Amino acid sequence: MKIIIIFILSLLSLFLSFNTGRIFFLGNISLRPIILLLYFVTLYWDSIYALFMGFFIGLLYETSFPVFTGTFPLIFTSFVFILKAIERKVFKLRYNSLFLLFCAILFIGVLQVIIEVDRVEPIFYIVFTRLIPEAIFNTAVGFVILYFIKRCKR
Repeated sequence: MKIIIIFILSLLSLFLSFNTGRIFFLGNISLRPIILLLYFVTLYWDSIYALFMGFFIGLLYETSFPVFTGTFPLIFTSFVFILKAIERKVFKLRYNSLFLLFCAILFIGVLQVIIEVDRVEPIFYIVFTRLIPEAIFNTAVGFVILYFIKRCKR
């Protein structure tokens, strides 16, 4: 049953990632449902499923970008592996664990900018105008998700 749920959640996160586009045109902020899904499945469900999900989502995600094969599966599975490695140091069901989500979205955003940008742009400009507000927005969404997880655990 978990495999079916993971497959459906993976396809839903890919659909949201490709079709939501930019939520705010001012600031160029977008939602990153793939990172949110991998974060919560790794820390609050099962990390083995999250590794398979990261690889599967990465393969499907990179079909829309002209990158080397295996780039996004490597990035997503590395993210899951790092979260699993520091899982014991993270206080589950605490809001301060969302700092990891903020750092992960910022780091993966920088990696995507380095990989996808075909022209030379100042990286600091992109970080301050797009990636930091995007990380703040996604962390706020993660805050809401964690709030609902805590409410359901009671």
